[in-house]
Amino acid sequence: MENRVERKKVLGFWDLVLFTFCAILGVEAIPASAAIGPSAISWWLICTVGFFFPFGLVVAELGSTYPEQGGIYIWIKRGLGNKWAARTTWYYWIALPIWLPAMYITIAEIIGHMFFPEMNLWSKVLIGIIMIWITVGINLCSLKFSKWIPNLGAITRLLVIVGMIAAAVAYFLKHGSFANEITIANIMPNLDVAIVFVPMIIYNLIGLELISGAAGEMKNPARDIPKTIILSAFIIVSLYLITTFAIWVVVPISEINVATGILQIFLNMFHGHAMRQLIIIGVGLLLSSTLFAEIVTWTLGENRIVAEAAQYGKLPKVLGKMSERNMAPIGASIVSGMISTAVIIIYGFIARNAAELFWHVISFSTVVGLLSYLILFPVFIILRVKDKNIKRPFRVPGPDWLAIGAAVLAETFVLITTLVLILQPGNEFIRSTLPIVLGVLITVVIGEIFVNHSEKKSQSV
Repeated sequence: MENRVERKKVLGFWDLVLFTFCAILGVEAIPASAAIGPSAISWWLICTVGFFFPFGLVVAELGSTYPEQGGIYIWIKRGLGNKWAARTTWYYWIALPIWLPAMYITIAEIIGHMFFPEMNLWSKVLIGIIMIWITVGINLCSLKFSKWIPNLGAITRLLVIVGMIAAAVAYFLKHGSFANEITIANIMPNLDVAIVFVPMIIYNLIGLELISGAAGEMKNPARDIPKTIILSAFIIVSLYLITTFAIWVVVPISEINVATGILQIFLNMFHGHAMRQLIIIGVGLLLSSTLFAEIVTWTLGENRIVAEAAQYGKLPKVLGKMSERNMAPIGASIVSGMISTAVIIIYGFIARNAAELFWHVISFSTVVGLLSYLILFPVFIILRVKDKNIKRPFRVPGPDWLAIGAAVLAETFVLITTLVLILQPGNEFIRSTLPIVLGVLITVVIGEIFVNHSEKKSQSV
């Protein structure tokens, strides 16, 4: 059953830019891309041209053409109907509470490096649970207030990036050389390492569609969505390349820790310095607040998308419960918090250390979330044909075949990434691949049960 309400228009252009910047520029995974080695430069450029820019153009057109609250849910609904829209939204949203524990474990790792070097895994799990419910509390506030978390997070992110660049420059001036040799030869694509780390690059480039989930709360979505996406895309790619290079300047590739690599820049640069510990604490606090803001940004967008589908009666009603006072997605936020709590406890039992916990959860949640993107690009093609006469404030430049080709290219990158994450090449099948496959299958089956039950219940009303 639909429950449409008028929402306050509180998001302007710069709110959207900061929101997108905070959601996509994931500082927690910059060390993972740096760990690829110099060939990461080639892979960043390949993934940018083959996936990120086509993805941005597709989403800019969809977001400006269909500027309605719910974003990806509305697009899939127009292209494939209610059932596929609900199914896609389930994949898109359920990845969120599966993903959050890995992010909070990363924050706990940083806190441990700063204050408690001997912190065990269960202490990190406890910190994660506390942070999960702080995030839920922020989601229950008005977007007029909660939007400041992404805005401030974008600023702290820039401070971290400026600090990384300054540390890299200071290291070079002090030592007169880089910690790693970077040549034309080793910049060339390396397939051996790419199969492990390129999916992480794609993971760091998804999210341009997120702002459209709150289109009903934007002042001018048709104008601001494409401008935001295009500007953000160029800024994000540039900063990913610069920060990856900054790590190479200071930290030997063989020593890069994928969870705490950014802190390593400052640990190496200020080794033996009297103020070293104070500097590390300051950077660690900035980094932790940056990661926290990223988490909040994703929850603010995705909880609104799933709430929209639930309000249409296509997913469980509890997910569509909204605050009458400020239109916050109460149901989706609380359920997300409950799932995240369960996931982080379960993974605490099965993971041997924090690094393994990080990779298990990231891989599982990324696979589930990517299922929605596998549906998104075909829908873009369908809507190009189905709604060919509709007004498009922004249109992918060139003829239809070029726009369709861009969607197909982006779809190919997502498909390859999904297969690599599922198959886990080079890892033990029983411990790595099988849990991910089973987790994805269980998630899909649960989604089908919810979608079919909600559809029957909606038809009977």
